[in-house]
Amino acid sequence: MLTDDELRQIMPNCPAQKRADYLPFIQQAMQEFDISSYLRETAFLAQLAHESAELRYMEEIASGAAYEGRADLGNTQPGDGKRYKGRGPIQLTGRANYSKYGQLLGLDLVNNPTIAATREVGFRIAGQFWKLNGLNELADQQQFKTITKRINGGYNGLDDRIKYYERAKTVMSADNTGTTAAAGSTSTGQTPAYPGAPLRQGSKGASIQSIQQRLSNLGYSLSVDGNFGPGTASAVMAFQQKNNLGNDGIVGPGTWAALWAS
Repeated sequence: MLTDDELRQIMPNCPAQKRADYLPFIQQAMQEFDISSYLRETAFLAQLAHESAELRYMEEIASGAAYEGRADLGNTQPGDGKRYKGRGPIQLTGRANYSKYGQLLGLDLVNNPTIAATREVGFRIAGQFWKLNGLNELADQQQFKTITKRINGGYNGLDDRIKYYERAKTVMSADNTGTTAAAGSTSTGQTPAYPGAPLRQGSKGASIQSIQQRLSNLGYSLSVDGNFGPGTASAVMAFQQKNNLGNDGIVGPGTWAALWAS
């Protein structure tokens, strides 16, 4: 799961308060729309960084008047240009798109267009756009230039986008399956240091997130939220049983080592 430190390194010009405000909603959108592997995450974050100037702008600076009467955007009524100007980290523009993505997300964006610029909605729109337009699959193939064209309609700012892409790939790490490595692990596949005490239901923190991400990478279904709840316990027990480690749901030194040896 994306961390604040990773976000800071990828987008160093994003103010700390905005990172804190936006990070949970970026994480939720990435999870909801299956932007869950190293290649998908790095491509998504790079495009967001360029499109939003490192999350500093969630609404187009221009008034939107230039879109007035644009039939290709569905702007058929007086005032539609300004009403449906670009909003969100991947800017949603035009009545037709506000209507389309509102329906997909179960939101009335046509009558409430300004909510597209909020953190609660803007990142979900970006995630929905990403998945709907096949950008996960393109990211898997590292077709970053094609992703840019689908977002931008051309290659505007390609060099800047690639700069963020390369930075994101350096900041984040990948294990040998191509998925995002668990927090605390290394790109060389080494086992992260055992935290020193058994982890069980009720435990919280970065070590729990490491376990959850590793289990998710191994194909177990659970939330990666840093909280050792029943879902995490079930996944741990299933892993233990599969690897002849018993099934007490407690992550001691043996289970910890086995997770990264798998």
